[in-house]
Amino acid sequence: MGTTRGFIFDYSKCVGCHACVVACSVENSTVPPLSWRSVNHFNKQKLPLLGYVHLSLACNHCQEAPCLKACPSGAYRVDTETNAVIHTPELCLGCKYCTWACPFDAPKYNHKSGVVEKCHFCFHRLKDGQIPACAQNCPTGALSFGEIEEKSSPNAFGLSNREIYPRIKILGEDVKANVPQADVEATTTGAVSSKRILAQAKGEVREWLNEWPLALFTFLAALLVGWQWAGIVSQSISLSPWLFAIIGGTGMLASTLHLGKPTRAYLSINNLNTSWLSREILMFGLFMATGFGSKLFPVASLQIVSMVFGVFLLLSIEMLYVTVSQGLKTLVTSGNTFGIALVFASLFAQQMDLLIVLLALKTMLFIITIGHSQFKPSAVMALLSLFRISVGFLVPFGLISLKNENFTWVLLAVVVVGEFSDRLAFYYQFKPERPFDEISSSVFK
Repeated sequence: MGTTRGFIFDYSKCVGCHACVVACSVENSTVPPLSWRSVNHFNKQKLPLLGYVHLSLACNHCQEAPCLKACPSGAYRVDTETNAVIHTPELCLGCKYCTWACPFDAPKYNHKSGVVEKCHFCFHRLKDGQIPACAQNCPTGALSFGEIEEKSSPNAFGLSNREIYPRIKILGEDVKANVPQADVEATTTGAVSSKRILAQAKGEVREWLNEWPLALFTFLAALLVGWQWAGIVSQSISLSPWLFAIIGGTGMLASTLHLGKPTRAYLSINNLNTSWLSREILMFGLFMATGFGSKLFPVASLQIVSMVFGVFLLLSIEMLYVTVSQGLKTLVTSGNTFGIALVFASLFAQQMDLLIVLLALKTMLFIITIGHSQFKPSAVMALLSLFRISVGFLVPFGLISLKNENFTWVLLAVVVVGEFSDRLAFYYQFKPERPFDEISSSVFK
């Protein structure tokens, strides 16, 4: 096995002094609170008998860099001389997908500039025969720079278990065995625990609500796919091509609200080779074009092509989240777009028995999914669950049971609200992979 140059971090020597963070900020003129390097702490409250563990992380310039593969615009490249993974701000959309894909939280979104920025390995220093500023200024020798194995173990303590081969070597991993095993729950009772839970709940709400543009876009995409499927299996349904276009345009407009640089949206299909986001945007465009055309010119072959593009669109949407998530490991969730599309297909095709079955199955899946959620029970989750179960199943079931045609539009409105709430709940459960978070919450118990 060959060698390469990369970071070397020793858990047993790190005292959490943040000298590496300051050195990085000074060298690269980053403006606080934004920092390319961060020190992750376990036991921030310094509770007795629990021990202290720190992990200094920045970009580890992985050989199979997830950020490079995820970026839809091709804003990432690898410097052939230093093997540094470089980000080009001029090509960045500000979509933040790379921040989800990276397990080290290395790409940082700058709200002022609307683009991502990250550690570049101090490649200018490497080319001059120096080492990165963070490693040079570590006072304890916990962070250094040198020769490491080219294919370092992806299972090192504190690192992702994916085979992305970060250019970092971890030493002092046995520190976890020397930490006294305290009863965390008993030790953290009282005001500290209450404040922590409250802060976590507020953070969950903010992150959840911030994703409404993506929730709306993916929801409308699934609705249109279901509408198209219904038109194929039930030719009696009148589908307006202009309403189809308006809904699709609304979804696309909503998706651009998630971008820091909306005017660069045209760059979003530059990385079809590896980025599911690029594939999602391309499939959406092809689906909309063929779907609109199939309504203007109802040709069977064009309808089938549109349906195929619709399937690949939904697959791209789901894979986009599954490949970067710590909380979601499967396509089968109550809020996934395939389920939403099937619900609307059965509704628009007037298959009410099938609709009731689908809503019942989705509700049971919702309850199961929430029960295994990574978040602890909270008032927000309780209210969302109550709303989802009532509006997503009980009310539609009652309306369908009445068999009153006057309730058709009411039923449509209720299903729209219920399914959109389910899609929002999907984002509530979604969480990008962060290995050190798992260590903090599970290893030291």
